[in-house]
Order: sequence, then C-alpha cells, then structure tokens
Amino acid sequence: MRELLNLAFRILTCIAIFIGVTFFVAWLLESRIFFSLFIGIPVGVIGALAAFAIMTRYHAKK
Repeated sequence: MRELLNLAFRILTCIAIFIGVTFFVAWLLESRIFFSLFIGIPVGVIGALAAFAIMTRYHAKK
C-alpha cells in the first residue's frame, strides 16, 4: 500500500511540474514567439520526466 501511495505521489508531482513549467515557459516566451507552447510543452515534458526519474532513483536508494 505504501508503494502505491509513493507512486501516486510521484505521478501527481510530475503532472504538477509539467503544468507549471509548461505555462511558465510559454508565459516567458509569449512576447517573442507566437506559438510559445511549441517550446513550453516539450520543456514541461522533459522537466516532468527528469523529476520522475530523480524521485524514483531517490526512492530506490532508500
């Protein structure tokens, strides 16, 4: 049960990071690039995947 809660926490954290980073990058670039989400979405995906990998690696070392 604890393992399932930990996985759910990691997934929800990564979704929050994805949304936050995507909108932040799009907001930063909206005055320079019209289609700023084309850059924001991949950056958000990469950030979320990196966070998931780091949290999974940290959990595996425990």
